[in-house]
Amino acid sequence: MTAFGTDTDTHIEEQTPKPLRLVMHIGPHKTGTTYMQANFRHRRKSLRRRGWLYPSISVRSALAHHDLSDDGEHLVAREGRSYRDFMLVLEKADREGLNIILSSEGFRKWKPAHFAAVKEIIGTRELDIVYMLRDPYDSFYSWWAQQVKMGMTQSLPEWMSRHFDNPLHSRLLNPVREIRPVFETAGVNYTILLYDELRRKKIDIFEYFLSTVLGIDDLRASKPSNNIRHPIEITEFIRLLSKDSGHPSGKEHTRTKIHIGDVLKLLFNKEEKAEIVNSIRDAAAPAKRTLELERTTPEFLHIERHLIHRYKSIMSPPPEGGQLFSREPARWTYYDEAELRRNPAFVKLLKKGLRKTRPTNPALIITNLKKLIRYHRRSLKKFWRFSGPGAQSSSKG
Repeated sequence: MTAFGTDTDTHIEEQTPKPLRLVMHIGPHKTGTTYMQANFRHRRKSLRRRGWLYPSISVRSALAHHDLSDDGEHLVAREGRSYRDFMLVLEKADREGLNIILSSEGFRKWKPAHFAAVKEIIGTRELDIVYMLRDPYDSFYSWWAQQVKMGMTQSLPEWMSRHFDNPLHSRLLNPVREIRPVFETAGVNYTILLYDELRRKKIDIFEYFLSTVLGIDDLRASKPSNNIRHPIEITEFIRLLSKDSGHPSGKEHTRTKIHIGDVLKLLFNKEEKAEIVNSIRDAAAPAKRTLELERTTPEFLHIERHLIHRYKSIMSPPPEGGQLFSREPARWTYYDEAELRRNPAFVKLLKKGLRKTRPTNPALIITNLKKLIRYHRRSLKKFWRFSGPGAQSSSKG
């Protein structure tokens, strides 16, 4: 005892351990998601050493968790493939005391009931949902080009007509319609990362995500972005190649067959791709069209104001100057299909390309076979990591 009769032993309060977390990165498309997913996967061992599991659970994609996001109803029903996969990840993370990162653009289509089911299943874990917001005009045009690569055959004007008749009701032009149902679950930590603000400040989106969301400041991106947008000439060539060939498209084919964009990527050499671009630019120049879209229309400004009013407190970095998006007009280019088809040089290129899409083309058969082998290899790896003898190994994942 001291002179004042107090105990000299220092009382150390036990720190309550922080609850483990589940962070769901939900895209959407054309906001650097593939770049982030590639880096999550490439850095998964480094993330694991820092307490984070980025599971290799998906078979449809090696990078992301599309198999989980495909069937959110399975989690609500507590049965089905997606539910079983989710439980395998959760049990592994619980066993090893790890936080979890999941990333898939498909999560943005989930309903409140799906997220509520996740919240209930994970128990005491904290749930974080992270949405990357991009200027809707920029993402709209990029998404049209991406859809063409996956087999969609609508022209840009046809694609626009579905959305611009009522932009406030379009999920692509009005992000509020997509964000609102995702952000309705009580007890969830929500964050909106501002894609355009990060690009203006030349901040790497992957590293910013690590620092802001995960609290990791000592890890850098190691995989460059490889989801490059094609020149418009290539996009239009792919679109009409898909339209005329009837090449299989849709989610059911992506597991075991290459989509039309990969036909061009893998079966056309560098010289053939250059020929497509140069021939269309030179011979079919009169078919080129440019649209200019103002970012000062009442609808566009209303959408921006609504986003700021409703979600400003969870935006990062904080928006500056009372606006989120550029005021410069958006300029979109495309080629008029009817004029392209009247151009002899283009018709010749298209006929040549159609030969590569024939189901009997040996190169296409071999390429599809390779994809099928990769699919089954991922299935085996998934079994090994989560159900087989390797499930207990802390070095896997």
